[in-house]
Amino acid sequence: MKLYAIKIPDQPIDEDVFDKLLLLMEPQGRDRIKRFRLPEDALRSLVARLTMTWYLYIHGLLVNNELPTFGRKGKGKPILSTPKLNPPLEFNNTHESSFILFTILRTNSPLGCIGIDIMSPVLNPLETQQGISLQLTLKEKLSLSGKMINDKERNLKLMKIWTLKESFTKAIGEGITFGLERIEVLLNDKNEIEKVNIDGKNSRDIGWIYEQGQIEDNIWALWYRGDDAEIDKDGNELKMQNVSWYQFEKPLLELVDKLGLDAE
Repeated sequence: MKLYAIKIPDQPIDEDVFDKLLLLMEPQGRDRIKRFRLPEDALRSLVARLTMTWYLYIHGLLVNNELPTFGRKGKGKPILSTPKLNPPLEFNNTHESSFILFTILRTNSPLGCIGIDIMSPVLNPLETQQGISLQLTLKEKLSLSGKMINDKERNLKLMKIWTLKESFTKAIGEGITFGLERIEVLLNDKNEIEKVNIDGKNSRDIGWIYEQGQIEDNIWALWYRGDDAEIDKDGNELKMQNVSWYQFEKPLLELVDKLGLDAE
């Protein structure tokens, strides 16, 4: 399993570079990205859509450098259609602020899946808490109660709880229709995760593994399942690999040139 953090530039990228990267997408996807009003939103969406192409290319997994194709499963979760890999590859990504996080899982397990989410601190955490109150369990609400809790601590609790809820629904491909209140994140007095229950059952007892971490001010969380999946070959904990914009952009521009793609 791998986890990558791609940081987009603070300044808009060259328009010619953006247009060349856009060529690596199918026409319908290009049209959707062009409809974004803000350049930074368009770039975030473009990078998120190209993470799999980037990963496959830098690892030599594209057949004859042909672009990957994608399908959908369940309620719309993207899956890799081609190239056909063994073991199969599950993937998911998320973006917030300047970061696009991308994770992959190789497993032969028919239950194998992975999901990831990231969240930044919000301006008014109490208002956000009230807005999602129906998706919180009683114990989660109690952990967020108390007169002494300040905005920083409330933000931290909310980010830890919400990213674990969202990333689980992404892993199973259900989205919020799953019912986020069915996922219960229990924190101790130090705001550390004690356990996560799914429909009242300890998630680890039913085959799920979660990871959570922080990048700058953002909290991320991921879930995965697959009985033959490993964190890495040495059994070490999952480590996020930071990818600079140059490391992301360069191989993709190289692929555009190899394929002889031209703007229409």
